[in-house]
Amino acid sequence: MSMSKAIVKKGLKVLDSTTKNHSYLVDAEGKEVQITSTMVRNVCTQLLNQCRKIKN
Repeated sequence: MSMSKAIVKKGLKVLDSTTKNHSYLVDAEGKEVQITSTMVRNVCTQLLNQCRKIKN
């Protein structure tokens, strides 16, 4: 069950009952995809490389 469906089904109390550090994005097909630490690291590396190119 997707996070949004769980919230609708159980109400907003589901957010308060458990502490989880999960983030999601919606892909081009409208599906929720969990953001992983690898994804974050890759984007940070790409951004750092872009900043270095601008500085030079």
